[in-house]
Amino acid sequence: MTTPIGKSDGVVPAFVMLAGTLLSLSGLAWDINWHNDVGPDSFFTLPHLFVYSGGAIAGVTSLIMVLRATAAQRNGQLPRPAVGGRALKVLGVFAAPVGYLIGGISAASFLLYGLWDEWWHSLYGFDVTIASPPHQGWLNSISMTMVGTAIVFAAAREHRWGRWGLMTALAAFGSYATITSTALGNINMGTQINWVAVAWVVIPITCVLLGSQVLPRGGAIGTGFVAFVLNAAVWSFASWAVGWYAGVQQLSLRDFTESGSPVERLLIPAAVLMLSVVVEVLMRWRQVTTWLMGLYAGGGAFAITWLVTGALGFDGDVDGFEAGEPSSSALLSCVVAGALAAVFGMATRRFGQAMRVANTAGPVGVAAAVRP
Repeated sequence: MTTPIGKSDGVVPAFVMLAGTLLSLSGLAWDINWHNDVGPDSFFTLPHLFVYSGGAIAGVTSLIMVLRATAAQRNGQLPRPAVGGRALKVLGVFAAPVGYLIGGISAASFLLYGLWDEWWHSLYGFDVTIASPPHQGWLNSISMTMVGTAIVFAAAREHRWGRWGLMTALAAFGSYATITSTALGNINMGTQINWVAVAWVVIPITCVLLGSQVLPRGGAIGTGFVAFVLNAAVWSFASWAVGWYAGVQQLSLRDFTESGSPVERLLIPAAVLMLSVVVEVLMRWRQVTTWLMGLYAGGGAFAITWLVTGALGFDGDVDGFEAGEPSSSALLSCVVAGALAAVFGMATRRFGQAMRVANTAGPVGVAAAVRP
C-alpha cells in the first residue's frame, strides 16, 4: 500500500528534470542567435552542449525515477501517483510513472537523433537550417520531454511548487515548439498563408488554455506570465551569450547585428499574456465549456495574428517586423490561425482533464490507462 504523500515528495527530481529542459531551451535560443548574428557552426559548440546536456539530464532523471518506482513495487509498495503520475506496467517488468515514462522515452529518442545530427554534419558540413531531418527529430523529441515534465508537475498540482512547475513546463514547451515550427517557413504549399506566424501565435495560446484547464484558478494568467518572463530571460541570455562566445572564439558579429534587449521577440508573448488575462476574467464570469474554449482561442489567435502580420508586418522571420498595411495574405493567415486555435482550444478540455487525473490511480496496464 502507499504511504502518505509529503509536501516535498518528488520535488527534487521534478525540478531537476525541469532544469534540464530549460537548459535545452536556453541552448537552442543561443544557437538560433548564433546562426543569425555570427554564421554557421559545427556539431561541437557550446550552445549544442547546452541543448544535449539538458536532454541527458532529463533522460537520466526519468530513468532513475522509473527504476525507483519499480523497486518500490517489488518491495510491496505502490508507487505514489503524485510523484510523476500514475505508474504504467512496461514490458511486464517496470512500473513507470507516466510523466517520467514520456520524458525518458523522448529523451532517449532525442539522443539518437543527436547521433544522426552528428553524422549529418560530418556528411554535409555546416548545417544552418532548422528544417533538416535530424534537427526536427531532436527538437520534437525535447518538446515531448517537456510534455512529460508538465505531466510530472500536474501530478503534484496540490502543492504550490507543483503548480508553478506546471506553468513553467507549459511555457517552456510553448517557447520550444514555436522555435521548432519555424521549419514551416521552408514548406511551400502553394498558399500565401504565413505558417510561421500562425504557429508562433497558436502554440502559446494553446499552452495558456491548457494551463487554465489543469489549474482552473490562475492557470491561464500564470502560464501567460511565466511564458513572458521566460522568453525575456532566455532571449536576453542568448543575446549576451552570442557576443561573449564570439569574443572567446575571436569571431566577428555580422554588420547588421543589434545588441540589447530582445524586444521584438517579446511582442507575441506580451500579446498572449494580455489574452491570458482576458481568458482568466471570462472563466471567472461564466462556466467554461468546450465551445467557449474554442471561441476564446480562435478569437484571440485571429486578433494577435492580425496584429503581428498586418499591423507589424511579421513576415515569418522572428526579427522581421516591418510596419505596413494589412494584406489579403495577412487576413488569410488570421483566418487559419483562428480556425486552428479554435480546434486546439477545444482539445485542451480533454487534455486538461487527462492531466488532472494523472495522479488518481496506482499501477495499471497500458491498455487500461488509455481507456476513456
